[in-house]
Amino acid sequence: MKNIFLIILLLANTAISAQRGGGGMGRGQQQNQNGQQNSEREVKEFKASDVAGIFYYDVEEVIKKLKVKDDALKASASKVLRDYNFKIKEIALLNTDNFKVIDILMKSNRGNNKGPRQRNVSNNNENQQPKEVDSLRIKVNKIIRPIRREVNKNEAVLNETLQSILSKKQHTKWLKYQENKKEELAPKKPERNNNRGGQQGQNRQRRF
Repeated sequence: MKNIFLIILLLANTAISAQRGGGGMGRGQQQNQNGQQNSEREVKEFKASDVAGIFYYDVEEVIKKLKVKDDALKASASKVLRDYNFKIKEIALLNTDNFKVIDILMKSNRGNNKGPRQRNVSNNNENQQPKEVDSLRIKVNKIIRPIRREVNKNEAVLNETLQSILSKKQHTKWLKYQENKKEELAPKKPERNNNRGGQQGQNRQRRF
C-alpha cells in the first residue's frame, strides 16, 4: 500500500513539474514573439526618397521653434523656407520614377531574404548572395547619389541664407532642428537582442 502511495505521489510531482516547465517555455516564447513584434514596429520601412534626403519643412513650426518675433524677419525666413520646399519638390517630381524603381527593388530583395528557401540554399547560392547584394547597392547608389547631391546643394544655400538673416542663437537652434529632422528619416536597424534573450530563456527552461 505504501509503495502504491509513493508511486502516485511521484507521478503527481512529475506532472506538476512538466506543467511548470511547459508554462515557462510558453512565457519565454511569448516574450520572444512580443520582442520580435516590438522590434519590427521600430524598424522603419525603406523609402528611396528618405535616403535621398527628400523632406519638407513646416514653415510655421520652424518659425515657432526659432522664436522669431519680428514680422519682417518672419516674412524673410518664411520665404526662404518655402523656396527651399519648392525646389525640393521639383527634385522629387523629376525623380518619382527612380524612387519607385528603387523601392520595388529593395522590397523584392527584402522578400527574398525572408523566404523559407533561404535556409535550404546550396553553397553556390550562398556564395552568390553577397555579390547580388553588392550589385543592388551599386545600382541604388548610382541613382541616389546625384539626387542627394542636388538636395545638399539647395540645403547649403538654405543654411547660408538663414545664417545671414537669423541671430546666432536662432541659427544654432535651426541647425539642431534640421539635424533632428534628418535623424527621423534615417532607417533604423532591427534589434536582435530580444530574439537572443528569448532563446536563452528557452534554454534555461530546458535545463530544468
